[in-house]
Amino acid sequence: MYNKQYINNAFLVDSTGFALKYWFSMPPVKTKNFESIAAFLGFASFVIRLLKNYQPKYISFQFDESLGTCFRNELYPDYKKTRESAPDELKNQLELCRKFLTLMGLDNNASKKYEADDILNTIAQNTRKGGLKNIILTNDKDLYQIIYKGDIWWDFKDKKYSYKDLVHKLNFSPQDLSDFLALMGDSVDNIPGAPGLGEKTAMVLMGKYKSLKKIVQNLETIPEELGSKYKRFVKIIKDNQKIIYLSKKLATLEYITDLNKDIAAIERKALDINGLEALFLETGMKEGQKESWLRDIKKLFIS
Repeated sequence: MYNKQYINNAFLVDSTGFALKYWFSMPPVKTKNFESIAAFLGFASFVIRLLKNYQPKYISFQFDESLGTCFRNELYPDYKKTRESAPDELKNQLELCRKFLTLMGLDNNASKKYEADDILNTIAQNTRKGGLKNIILTNDKDLYQIIYKGDIWWDFKDKKYSYKDLVHKLNFSPQDLSDFLALMGDSVDNIPGAPGLGEKTAMVLMGKYKSLKKIVQNLETIPEELGSKYKRFVKIIKDNQKIIYLSKKLATLEYITDLNKDIAAIERKALDINGLEALFLETGMKEGQKESWLRDIKKLFIS
């Protein structure tokens, strides 16, 4: 059942991103009960492929359900203001994905208060304390900050980064990514950052000083060390420290204290094959595909 090569790895999956990939890339598959199950089919196929190829003992899937209700919206009401709510059709498919994972005996989580990134950060810290290394499956660069030595950030395609790779790519520690975002902001999540200070300048400052704390400590000498044109950026930082530190708080991943800390919680559990068959019938999946998937899934759980 388990591949010994990955016995000391926890596979932690940023699941909504993968489901969205199939939502946008696959044509609708209409059934008698659903407008489309295409995203569900794509996601479930991805899960089966992941289990077949890597046979992980420890694996967990996280979903986003906190748009507009996240604790960050209390700190900054405009957080993720530009994001549209998921249509009901997509919500239905995400619900099917979570049912599928549960019946497969695979840990999965979502929260109205915390984002999937926060849950991933929490589990990654817990598994690390338990002696495991983490393989983070995601397309989200915000999750660079949970990559430590021995961990891997992977988009499940061609981009795969170790801690060393990220230090080389960023020119600062991935754990300080929130400092970088505090300076430049993040239009995707509507994090404001320092007005008039863009990515290029933030990259130079972080590359030189490595953290927001050290940048602030060295404000007076920055023009000497980097050039007189940085006088303007020094003034921007001095005048906007309140919004900069708020932006850092918004970009920093939380540790959720009341989430189960036992790494046994993410061990693969028993398969509910009857429940899966009922789920596939509920979706209206074609009979031939249903039988093929059930055969393949049974093979995954033979010790």
